[in-house]
Amino acid sequence: MTLPNEVKERLEEVMNDWLLKSDEIAGAGFDFLENIGVEPKLETLLSYTVGVWDSIVGSFIHQHYDRGMTEEEDEELIELIKSKIPELELKLKAFLEKRKLRT
Repeated sequence: MTLPNEVKERLEEVMNDWLLKSDEIAGAGFDFLENIGVEPKLETLLSYTVGVWDSIVGSFIHQHYDRGMTEEEDEELIELIKSKIPELELKLKAFLEKRKLRT
Protein backbone atom coordinates (compact mmCIF):
# COMPACT_ATOMS: atom_id res chain seq x y z
CA MET A 1 0.00 0.00 0.00
CA THR A 2 1.44 3.36 -0.98
CA LEU A 3 0.81 6.67 0.72
CA PRO A 4 -2.63 8.07 -0.07
CA ASN A 5 -2.50 11.01 -2.48
CA GLU A 6 -3.93 13.40 0.11
CA VAL A 7 -1.09 12.50 2.47
CA LYS A 8 1.60 12.99 -0.17
CA GLU A 9 0.08 16.30 -1.25
CA ARG A 10 -0.09 17.58 2.32
CA LEU A 11 3.48 16.49 3.04
CA GLU A 12 4.71 18.25 -0.12
CA GLU A 13 2.88 21.41 0.99
CA VAL A 14 4.43 21.22 4.46
CA MET A 15 7.95 20.62 3.16
CA ASN A 16 7.71 23.37 0.53
CA ASP A 17 6.24 25.80 3.05
CA TRP A 18 9.04 24.99 5.46
CA LEU A 19 11.65 25.60 2.77
CA LEU A 20 10.04 28.92 1.77
CA LYS A 21 9.89 30.11 5.39
CA SER A 22 13.07 28.38 6.51
CA ASP A 23 14.57 31.22 8.56
CA GLU A 24 11.39 31.72 10.58
CA ILE A 25 10.71 28.04 11.13
CA ALA A 26 14.36 27.13 11.72
CA GLY A 27 14.51 29.93 14.28
CA ALA A 28 11.58 28.43 16.16
CA GLY A 29 13.17 24.98 16.01
CA PHE A 30 16.52 26.42 17.11
CA ASP A 31 14.92 28.10 20.12
CA PHE A 32 12.92 24.99 21.02
CA LEU A 33 15.96 22.73 20.93
CA GLU A 34 18.00 25.21 22.93
CA ASN A 35 15.22 25.51 25.53
CA ILE A 36 15.09 21.75 26.08
CA GLY A 37 18.86 21.56 26.42
CA VAL A 38 19.77 20.20 22.98
CA GLU A 39 22.51 22.01 21.08
CA PRO A 40 20.90 23.26 17.84
CA LYS A 41 23.60 22.26 15.37
CA LEU A 42 23.01 21.36 11.72
CA GLU A 43 22.48 17.67 12.49
CA THR A 44 20.03 18.30 15.31
CA LEU A 45 18.05 20.80 13.24
CA LEU A 46 17.93 18.32 10.35
CA SER A 47 16.79 15.54 12.67
CA TYR A 48 14.23 17.76 14.36
CA THR A 49 12.74 18.90 11.05
CA VAL A 50 12.63 15.41 9.55
CA GLY A 51 11.04 14.15 12.76
CA VAL A 52 8.33 16.79 12.49
CA TRP A 53 7.65 15.84 8.86
CA ASP A 54 7.51 12.15 9.77
CA SER A 55 5.16 12.86 12.68
CA ILE A 56 2.80 14.84 10.47
CA VAL A 57 2.39 11.89 8.13
CA GLY A 58 2.18 9.28 10.87
CA SER A 59 -0.40 11.32 12.78
CA PHE A 60 -2.48 11.92 9.66
CA ILE A 61 -2.53 8.20 8.83
CA HIS A 62 -3.43 7.31 12.40
CA GLN A 63 -6.18 9.93 12.70
CA HIS A 64 -7.81 9.46 9.29
CA TYR A 65 -7.29 5.73 8.74
CA ASP A 66 -7.07 4.48 12.35
CA ARG A 67 -3.88 2.50 11.72
CA GLY A 68 -0.14 2.78 11.64
CA MET A 69 1.90 3.17 8.49
CA THR A 70 2.72 0.14 6.38
CA GLU A 71 6.30 -0.73 5.48
CA GLU A 72 5.66 0.41 1.90
CA GLU A 73 4.24 3.74 3.07
CA ASP A 74 7.21 4.24 5.35
CA GLU A 75 9.61 3.55 2.48
CA GLU A 76 7.76 6.01 0.26
CA LEU A 77 7.81 8.63 3.03
CA ILE A 78 11.57 8.15 3.42
CA GLU A 79 12.11 8.70 -0.30
CA LEU A 80 9.95 11.85 -0.31
CA ILE A 81 11.84 13.29 2.64
CA LYS A 82 15.23 12.29 1.22
CA SER A 83 14.41 14.24 -1.94
CA LYS A 84 14.22 17.44 0.14
CA ILE A 85 17.28 16.86 2.33
CA PRO A 86 19.83 18.60 0.05
CA GLU A 87 17.74 21.78 -0.11
CA LEU A 88 16.88 21.57 3.59
CA GLU A 89 20.54 21.21 4.49
CA LEU A 90 21.50 24.27 2.42
CA LYS A 91 18.73 26.34 4.02
CA LEU A 92 19.75 25.28 7.52
CA LYS A 93 23.43 26.00 6.86
CA ALA A 94 22.51 29.49 5.64
CA PHE A 95 20.29 30.02 8.68
CA LEU A 96 23.05 28.95 11.07
CA GLU A 97 25.54 31.26 9.38
CA LYS A 98 23.16 34.21 9.75
CA ARG A 99 22.53 33.24 13.37
CA LYS A 100 26.29 33.23 14.08
CA LEU A 101 26.68 36.69 12.59
CA ARG A 102 24.00 38.08 14.93
CA THR A 103 25.69 36.80 18.09
